[in-house]
Amino acid sequence: MKKFYDTCALLDLQESAFNQEVFMISSITLKELENIKTSANKDADIKFKARNILRLLSDNQNCYEVIPYCNNFSSYLEEFNTLSDNNDSKIIITAYHTNKAIPVTFITADLSCFMIARTVLPESTVQLLKEKQQDYFGYRTLQCINDDQFAATYTNLYNSENWKDMNINEYLFIIDKDNNIVDKYKYTKEGFKEVPFICFDSKIFGKIKPKDDYQLCAMDSLKNNKITMLRGSAGTGKSYLAIGYLFSLLEKEKIDKIVIFCNTVATAGSAKLGYYPGSRTEKLLDAQIGNFLSSKLGDRAEVERLISENKLELLPLSDIRGYDTTGLNAGIYITEAQNLDIQLLKLALQRIGEDSICILDGDTKTQVDLSLYAGVNNGMMRASEVFRNRPIYGEITLKNIYRSEIAQIAELM
Repeated sequence: MKKFYDTCALLDLQESAFNQEVFMISSITLKELENIKTSANKDADIKFKARNILRLLSDNQNCYEVIPYCNNFSSYLEEFNTLSDNNDSKIIITAYHTNKAIPVTFITADLSCFMIARTVLPESTVQLLKEKQQDYFGYRTLQCINDDQFAATYTNLYNSENWKDMNINEYLFIIDKDNNIVDKYKYTKEGFKEVPFICFDSKIFGKIKPKDDYQLCAMDSLKNNKITMLRGSAGTGKSYLAIGYLFSLLEKEKIDKIVIFCNTVATAGSAKLGYYPGSRTEKLLDAQIGNFLSSKLGDRAEVERLISENKLELLPLSDIRGYDTTGLNAGIYITEAQNLDIQLLKLALQRIGEDSICILDGDTKTQVDLSLYAGVNNGMMRASEVFRNRPIYGEITLKNIYRSEIAQIAELM
């Protein structure tokens, strides 16, 4: 039985649609994809998916068959009163007509289309594409309501068969019936390990202590992994923890310098100020990264001092090709990493030598400043998928906003 994909299914499946036997699509789907990729009413994510799947269809023409929608199919609209005169119905009709000659399984990612198709095609031949894996936070929670559940949970912690779906360096929060975190563990190759209390010492930042269990896990990852991704809304402390940790290493001479990779993208919706005079470093200090460092380190003079002493380097991603951190013993910080597409972040990560560590931070939910970096083309999201479950990598999503009460309320806007 051949698979017959509707437009939604193809948009969701992308490359994975081509991994199995030859499948079928309606000619209506091709028209829909062409319309989506240039539509002014579609968001950047869906338009990118449409462009990408059209490219895949062009590159893999032997992997699928296009079934043309014929005008005489319109008689089916009268035969089935569940069908309206729209593209979804036309795709279902194409599958229905095809099924008379060749048995097909109709696959859709749209629940409404799924329900309608089941009124036309045999129910056993209609499938709803499973939802993709939920957002990855770097941790998961396990709630225990009573003492028996707590006892069973702690017993099961030491049975690896129960945790096959956990990723290496993923955290587990055990919570009580009131959603309070009562215990924290990290999953490793050797099983679960308790997360110890950690603080960082820095002359510039003072003693950095975690303000909650999410920050504690972030600090644990920073301390133990070669590469850490910190996510979270503005004010959750991701950049404070990242830069604070790097300066604690720099002051203790565990690293020789801090290199900040930055993509000088203007904030979404803001007006650009135009040309900035001066050298590359002066231009960067006048831009967003300069404001960030000045606020974290006290003033611009301190930032300039560290740069002049070769303890701090600012490198725009426009100049990154050919750069290599090997031999620098550096801490690489990729800030605002949500503003990088897959190829740009790939290029940045390929610059990092064996003697360096890397921290990425960003917020892919609300702080993407160009549609080019949104959705499936977002480098930060792709890096999470690729590095996840590797011993050198950790990730944590910070949950609580500490900057101010105003910042907390603003998050609701």
